[in-house]
Amino acid sequence: MSTSLLYHTQGIRGYKYESAQYGKGYVLCNVRRTEFRCEKCGYPGVSAYVSRERQIKGEKFGNKLLLLNIPVHRIYCPECKTLSTEKIPFLSSPMARITRSLERSIVELRSEMSISAIADFFSLDWKTVKDCEKAHLEKKFKRIVLKDVKVIGMDEIYVKSQGKEKYITIVRDLDSGAVLFVGNGKGAEALKPFGIKLKHSKAIIVAVAMDMSKAYVSWVEKNLPEAMIVFDHFHVIKLMNEKLDKIRRRTTKELDEEQGKLLKNQRFLFLRNVEDLEPDAKQLLDNFRKVFKELGDASMMKEALRSIYFVSGNECQAEAAFKNWCSIARQTETKELIDMAKTIENHLQGIIAYWKTNALSNAGMEGFNNKVRWLIRQAYGFRDKDYFILKIYNLPETKTEAKL
Repeated sequence: MSTSLLYHTQGIRGYKYESAQYGKGYVLCNVRRTEFRCEKCGYPGVSAYVSRERQIKGEKFGNKLLLLNIPVHRIYCPECKTLSTEKIPFLSSPMARITRSLERSIVELRSEMSISAIADFFSLDWKTVKDCEKAHLEKKFKRIVLKDVKVIGMDEIYVKSQGKEKYITIVRDLDSGAVLFVGNGKGAEALKPFGIKLKHSKAIIVAVAMDMSKAYVSWVEKNLPEAMIVFDHFHVIKLMNEKLDKIRRRTTKELDEEQGKLLKNQRFLFLRNVEDLEPDAKQLLDNFRKVFKELGDASMMKEALRSIYFVSGNECQAEAAFKNWCSIARQTETKELIDMAKTIENHLQGIIAYWKTNALSNAGMEGFNNKVRWLIRQAYGFRDKDYFILKIYNLPETKTEAKL
């Protein structure tokens, strides 16, 4: 061990190596400061005396833990008449018990190792590892630049962690994939802080992709009046699938017990895209369509709605196709299909904006929501709300196969 080795392996400068003791699994290194200056005015001719000793954990030497025994001095400056306690320069904060170098190693390893694995490797408390990563993320996402953002997507996600259930609202840059905002709750109230940030950033948002939530529409019209609202095709089809499944459940209840069993466990047969079905499953679906007319009509209408997104070349063709679909839906006299037709008619301009914006989609938000749920599962829930939100901000850069 030497003073030079302390500098090159631990990033410690201004301290001199004095001695070391070797124990089972660790090395205790005694070091002392070589020169003192006033913390306030920088005057070198100060008086210093040891007030106490501290033990700081540094980077490992091979399989040995490194403990640094450091005398902490009280410093009196005759120039500015100040009495202060010296600051240890290789610590990130006065109360830190690990070196900056070790903190950097922890942050670098977090993408590959879980908190508990890192804690075991460095013989640290898991909270120390978590707090270290949290401090890094707080610094990283202290300021999120919105100035150059043009297209955003917003969605709400229902999360359950540590027995608590709540909604969070997530806004992302659909060009870069970056998370721009995470708000508690849902609707306009959750987006209020984001609206303030947008106003200060002077960003020019040209399009917003979202579901057909009235609260979101109202917020965008108030805060981004020039932006084009795009109702994502994923949510249109998702809503249609919900109507279809409602018809299936209602039909099942109207049948006797024997017939009801045929439909009871066939939810995904109707919801899955017909082109993804195996030949046997497709044949079974055709049989159900013939036997249960109302359900069969709804299933065919779902596929017809999907096909609009494949065959329409522009917004004019799409608008005509949606209006025709709504007309046919009303003719079926099925309540759920009539309700779906009303929804499409009320949101038609936002729906056909999909073609005006070169097929802008918010489907990536659904995939991102699945990542958030994965985040919660891997960590067995988050007790620290702020840490959870910071992890969501960092999620686009997180390897989802890595453990938390």
